[in-house]
Amino acid sequence: MHFDPTQGFSLNGKPYRLRGVGYHQDREDKGWAVTPADIEQDVATMREMGANSIRLTHYQHGQPVHDLADRYGMILWDEIPLVSAWTLGEAREASPGFIDNARQQLTELIRQNENHASVSSWGIANEVDFGNSLPMFLTGSKGAPPDPLPLLRHMNDYARTLDSSRPTALATCCEGRLFAPGIEVPVTAPEAELSGANRYFGWYYGKPEELGASLDALHAHRPGQPLSVTEYGAGGATTIHTDNVLGGPIDSRGRAQPEEYESHVHEQNWAQLAARPYLFGTWLWAAFDFASTVRSEGDAQDINTKGLVSFDHKLRKDAYYFYKANWSKEPTVYITGRRYVDRAYGVTDVRVYSNAASTQLFLNGKSVGQLSGCIQNVCVWRNIPLVEGANILVAQGAVNGSIVEDRIEWRLSPDRVRTLRIDSGALVAAKSAVGIYGSDNFFEGGEAGSIVERADYGKAAKPVSIAGTSESAVMATYREGDFRYRIPLEKGLYRVKLTFVEPSVAAGPRRFSVIANGKVAIGEFDLRKTSLTAGTAMERSFSVSVTEDMLDLHFRPTAGKAIVSAIEIARR
Repeated sequence: MHFDPTQGFSLNGKPYRLRGVGYHQDREDKGWAVTPADIEQDVATMREMGANSIRLTHYQHGQPVHDLADRYGMILWDEIPLVSAWTLGEAREASPGFIDNARQQLTELIRQNENHASVSSWGIANEVDFGNSLPMFLTGSKGAPPDPLPLLRHMNDYARTLDSSRPTALATCCEGRLFAPGIEVPVTAPEAELSGANRYFGWYYGKPEELGASLDALHAHRPGQPLSVTEYGAGGATTIHTDNVLGGPIDSRGRAQPEEYESHVHEQNWAQLAARPYLFGTWLWAAFDFASTVRSEGDAQDINTKGLVSFDHKLRKDAYYFYKANWSKEPTVYITGRRYVDRAYGVTDVRVYSNAASTQLFLNGKSVGQLSGCIQNVCVWRNIPLVEGANILVAQGAVNGSIVEDRIEWRLSPDRVRTLRIDSGALVAAKSAVGIYGSDNFFEGGEAGSIVERADYGKAAKPVSIAGTSESAVMATYREGDFRYRIPLEKGLYRVKLTFVEPSVAAGPRRFSVIANGKVAIGEFDLRKTSLTAGTAMERSFSVSVTEDMLDLHFRPTAGKAIVSAIEIARR
């Protein structure tokens, strides 16, 4: 095994890109009391998706996973549990007992596993570089943060005396990230031979497509050190869904964590990672959901939902099949969104992960088209109209002369055929007593916002009460700016009801018009003057005739930003 800062990883003299997962061994109803058979099942699940490497996080794992990695040729990153808040209370340096404990664990890690051919490196720590950005749920300490560099240098040297044949490795959280003023983090990566970056672009910060530039900067800063990505990803709740992953902000510490957004982050992140051959390996976070008692997120309590497989290790999320289509040679055709059965809109995109040369989609027995050359094996059929009742979707692809097929069912209720409701600015539509809303969709331009104070670790989001409506949860989010909605509709006459809520009267004037298919429907609406108190819902309605299968609503500002919180369109 060889690690090169420009060519990446090679095995027996040949380039071999490590594509792996981070692995916590616990599972629902068993905790850590797992059996060798459980571990074997987990490894089989990883291999099925095409993973060829496992990062054994964040502690020493037992012999079963090492034996299986030897047998199947999977490359391992082993590490000790020197993690995050690595000193206790308000300690400023590692005590002699602490150092002895770390040395003992590293000794046992190496002596127990050094004869496993699958082990590639010894991890000496994970994310001890938070500095004064350390989240408060990890520590109650005050004042200047402790300096991890002396301990890391000691552990690196000690590992080399135990085994000089394998490099040391270190996973970092924070170097190169943009924090608030006054935040300083130690640069720890040079204290080990291999660098691993844990980077959550598109989840805790930034946009998913910004990951690549961040890695390029790290690589340019230390061109002589082999670099990898040791964690990336997003949470995914299999009972929470969105109609548009760009419809509103993600709530990485709260409940709005739809399964579709997890897939979006992985698609965007992997595009960045696959294009950078200098990376010797990438390990997504994580193979399976796992226990984490500081979390109240998505549809789970005390669970980190970033896994590609559920906590019971049975249900494979959509993102799992994205990697299977890209990493595995096994024929794969998979329709995403299968758990979002009762659809909010009668027109939707259909996404299929497929490694077939060409893939054909059928709706209720009729072909809606065949696609080939799909980028990253993600095939997308745009604006597919659904019918009232059952919609049977079948995707077929030919791989090595055999037809591979996937089949799901979506439903569209009569109410949703007659009335379309958009929860503007919402990634996940709020529940309503008057009808089903879809999350923000069909928009062009503008920015999403919310009156609700977002969740944080140990602190739930704070709901708000909006005057003039019984639908506060729906009206709390909004889209603002100069934007439009281009909504596919059948020809006919419609009644449009718009709800506006002023988030703050202190931000200056807000005057705008609403243009419906080129005609002024609401002219020079002065929301600040109409709504003297922030947090009050104001409704305006009008009729519009759709003649070309599309309703174009342009929210055009003349002072400040246009805004809308909810859109309801009913056929007359």
